[in-house]
Amino acid sequence: MLMIITLHYLDKGGILKDFTLKMGVSDNLAWIIEALCMVSVNIYVLISGYFLSTSRFKVGKVITLWAQVLFYSWLITLIFGIVTHGAFNLENGIYDWIILLMPVTGNHYWFATIYILLYLLFPFLNKGIETMEKKQFKNLLIVLTVIFSLWNSILPFTIPVTNGNGMDICWFVCLYMIAAYIRKYPEDFRLNKWAYLGVFVASGIVTFLLAKGILLADMFTGKLGGYARNFYPYNSILTLIGSVALFIFAKKCEINLPKALGKIILFASQGTFGVYLIHEHKLLRYLWPKWFSTAEFSGRPLFVIHMIGTVCVVFCVGILIDFVRRLIFTPFTKIKKTDKQNL
Repeated sequence: MLMIITLHYLDKGGILKDFTLKMGVSDNLAWIIEALCMVSVNIYVLISGYFLSTSRFKVGKVITLWAQVLFYSWLITLIFGIVTHGAFNLENGIYDWIILLMPVTGNHYWFATIYILLYLLFPFLNKGIETMEKKQFKNLLIVLTVIFSLWNSILPFTIPVTNGNGMDICWFVCLYMIAAYIRKYPEDFRLNKWAYLGVFVASGIVTFLLAKGILLADMFTGKLGGYARNFYPYNSILTLIGSVALFIFAKKCEINLPKALGKIILFASQGTFGVYLIHEHKLLRYLWPKWFSTAEFSGRPLFVIHMIGTVCVVFCVGILIDFVRRLIFTPFTKIKKTDKQNL
């Protein structure tokens, strides 16, 4: 989630400049950080796939997720209405109102919408995982990776199967199956954890260098400039490799934390989805960078320090707000559990 906030800081905060060969040191650094953080969404799906692949479907989970999305979409919209006396402007009129009032089906938060779709599908995916032999599973992953990642990365000038840049259900299913394979066949991932960390870092650096290389080639051909950032999307082959590598690195880490710190991390982890729903609300996503004067640090070396501070503040405030939301939801959760026991 810290990486996701960082991506939004760089993009919506106006830090990222047009990708060119003659960028300054700070602008180049911003694009390197962007490349390293692009794995964040994929890792969320990998974590989900890793655990859901051995789990059972729960209707209550769908209801809770849907309710959480509705809660933040409606509440923040209501607060804006009260503060501005109903004077806040929506560029697309009634269409934007539909998105705010029907956030899941209206795709207010694209990740939430696709994740709920994935959750509805995972029991059927698990049936296939249970029946496939290892060789079949490997072949399936090869096919999925070629179709939904390698194709778009290597042959972007052809008609891609999907053009959602990894923001679609096909890509989430692909990531889910990869995570399920890691869970089912851990013996296939024997490298030292530091090797996987190195692969993650290398994937980000290579993504940046390839983009520069494509621009350099464009100086001679004049036809490749539009593909400079083709390895940046969530579903690019380099982002996929980096995502899997960082996920396996974390999986292999055994960290003995002080009990108090462990409790803090567990407390924070429960609110990360809320952090996303708060800072990515349609009425807030371009506003909070202005509150922190993010654009003023564009092209300046100090942007990294400002970025770290801003991201931490947004994260911590979101965690605290979601804690309050969980307190509000708790009575309803208890009622649901009591009814289930009575049945």
